[in-house]
Amino acid sequence: MFTCFPYVIAPALTHCLESDVPAFLEANGRPKTLAHVQAVAEVCGQIAMQYGLDGSKCRAAGLLHDISAVIRPADMLHYITLLGLPVCEAEARYNFLLHQRMSRFAAAKHFGITDIAVLSAIECHTTLHANATPYDMALFIADKLAWDQPGTPPYDKVVRYALERSLEAACLAYMEDTMSSGRMLCPHTNWTLAVDWLKQKS
Repeated sequence: MFTCFPYVIAPALTHCLESDVPAFLEANGRPKTLAHVQAVAEVCGQIAMQYGLDGSKCRAAGLLHDISAVIRPADMLHYITLLGLPVCEAEARYNFLLHQRMSRFAAAKHFGITDIAVLSAIECHTTLHANATPYDMALFIADKLAWDQPGTPPYDKVVRYALERSLEAACLAYMEDTMSSGRMLCPHTNWTLAVDWLKQKS
């Protein structure tokens, strides 16, 4: 798929994500993204151990969840539109929100990922969605705990405390903290549905 974006460099694959992802992000000048995805893969692996999930799936999802960060947000919107896929108001206003969907495409089309659990988790790692799987929630939480900003996330304690109870509790704790703190730019359709679903589960 990266042939659609001539400014993206796609090194030859070795079919080992632990080496292919760093090579790809380094070739495209994304050292901060690389550090973030490696941290997310580590945290997601820890959550996998805590909740009896497949660690290799969680690490793969962590490594690939932001792989489309090399694509310009406006180009993401153009690509999604060409495919005839729907775009919600939040994605139309803030095109970078499309990166979760674009990363799923890249994981499947370029890196050859076929595992639905991994692809689903990648596709909703920013917004989550209703009826989320444990893998969806594990990556969603890992992405927030291993955030890409300096210092400790302001919600770190509340989310970690909730994570001791359940994946659902941790997701809802983060989402409610985000909404109450004013960090929400524009509610994504899937986010709103996920909050309602999580409240019913709790």
